[in-house]
Amino acid sequence: MPRKHLVASQTNKKQQLQAKTWQKLAKEIKAAVRVGGSNLEANPRLKAAVDKALQNNLSRDSIERNINGSNKDQSEMQQVQFECYGPQGVQIIVCGLTDNNNRTIANLNGYLSKLHGQLAKSNSVKVFFDNLGYILVIKNNNITVDNIMEWTLDYQIVDIKEFDDVFEIKSVPSDFYKIKDVLLAHHCEIYESEIKLIAQNVIKNLTDENKQRLEKFIDSCNEDDDMQWVVTNYEEE
Repeated sequence: MPRKHLVASQTNKKQQLQAKTWQKLAKEIKAAVRVGGSNLEANPRLKAAVDKALQNNLSRDSIERNINGSNKDQSEMQQVQFECYGPQGVQIIVCGLTDNNNRTIANLNGYLSKLHGQLAKSNSVKVFFDNLGYILVIKNNNITVDNIMEWTLDYQIVDIKEFDDVFEIKSVPSDFYKIKDVLLAHHCEIYESEIKLIAQNVIKNLTDENKQRLEKFIDSCNEDDDMQWVVTNYEEE
């Protein structure tokens, strides 16, 4: 294939993935409004959904349209969560929004079959994950771990780690937005921030074959309209 066609193909794939991401974000915004109303400050789920949408470059106009149009959307979306095991002790949680649970389970079982994984009993996997606020702050010469600890002294931080390019901050969910606001007030540049499930113990020693299977499994879930996100306890070295 000529290189210009290869580049065009890669560009189209990125655009398709971006469109799929926006579609899922819009879906979550609508679901959050139907459950808790359209007031951001009174609806933590909606606030988190809007925050994530902005991080993924969904326009404010699109966000407003989805908030205001949620009541017009009469489809009955059910939130579902599946706990799974993969090869070599990989723990997986898949969250979805679906109007057909049987279809979603059938699709997931197909993806798990190719992974050589299986569905697990409720709470048998989730017990090994913590729901935490997660913030990545881009490093610069004016910020240290001591600074962050001083600024956030009034809030409950679970862990702070320093890496080459970022500070990783984990907090209890109830203090997540307060900590984020404090960091922004001190002119910190936030690369990523959300409340999410984080594995208590990670594994890094997957075989190349199982690593490829897991990557394909996650890609399949991300491309599935019924599935919103996937978390695992695998961390690449």
